[in-house]
Amino acid sequence: MRDILLPKEWYSINRFLKELNQSYSPVVSVYVPISEASNMINTLRETERLPEIEEIEAIIEKRLASKKIYNGSICIFGWNAKEDIVIKEFVVSKALPPVYIVGKKPYTEPLHDILEINYDVLLIVLDHKEAMIRHYKGKDILQHAKIKTYLKGKHSKGGWSQGRFERLRDLQIKHFFNKVKERLKNINLTQIELILLAGPGLAKKEFMQSYINKNVRKKTRIIDGIYFSTPDDNITTKVINALDHLRKQLELQQLQKVEARVKKGLAEKENSIIHTALRTGAVDTLLIASDYYAKTPEENSIIINMIELAEKTSVEVEFITNNEVLEKLHKHGSVVATLRYKL
Repeated sequence: MRDILLPKEWYSINRFLKELNQSYSPVVSVYVPISEASNMINTLRETERLPEIEEIEAIIEKRLASKKIYNGSICIFGWNAKEDIVIKEFVVSKALPPVYIVGKKPYTEPLHDILEINYDVLLIVLDHKEAMIRHYKGKDILQHAKIKTYLKGKHSKGGWSQGRFERLRDLQIKHFFNKVKERLKNINLTQIELILLAGPGLAKKEFMQSYINKNVRKKTRIIDGIYFSTPDDNITTKVINALDHLRKQLELQQLQKVEARVKKGLAEKENSIIHTALRTGAVDTLLIASDYYAKTPEENSIIINMIELAEKTSVEVEFITNNEVLEKLHKHGSVVATLRYKL
């Protein structure tokens, strides 16, 4: 899977989020890099406290003060459930910005953001005169470049003949497209899962057919509705929609792989058998439904151990997140392993 977390942490955070569904209003939500915990403690003390959350915040202060490690960030949520104070906390390996919010529900957007499976996407917007290249990681822009040429838009009467003008124009377009192709060499296209070609006119189709090799062309899509004048927010929305479509496609491919292996007796859904198969190196891919929640601590411990074994033995771990694909996966199970050979 392409994301910013190792599978074990992804699974644990996803499970933690489900535990927050039982909260009661008001909820105190705190995020802070552990190295800056003292600053958050001061913020909590300096902020005028509401009587109904005063005791909750006092407990959160103590939790923050007790942390002895300095890497990662701590996420703490607190609420009062039928006169019993509930505190939920989780330490993530990534640096999260400091957040202090009191609301009706837990503020979980930062955790959902780091659970986002981020694919590398290349957006190329071009016509015959200019090009814009953006390299996205998920919805974040990693690189941005613009390329221009001196191509004249139309033939002027007098001086050059129409034929000479057209030949020169074709040479300029070819030179311009080669400049774009050269700029793409600065990007490792093997790491790009999706290339989006956009822009007015026929330039995008011409570039795709003549300047992108067959292997790269397989993951290239022409997308409508993006031009040089398109606002960035609208471009981001289009890229996210394309990403969602890509995720669904890839998850469907994984599901099709499971269905093909089921017919051959090369798939397993029982946790205990999958656990054994992982220890013997028989597992090829481990699929886990994102809505799966282990009912007991023992069951959860087995799942975590399975993911650890998968990581150690280079087994591909995929979390299925698309609702349509999830519904189909559940017909086989919430945790399914495809096998290299029959057990």
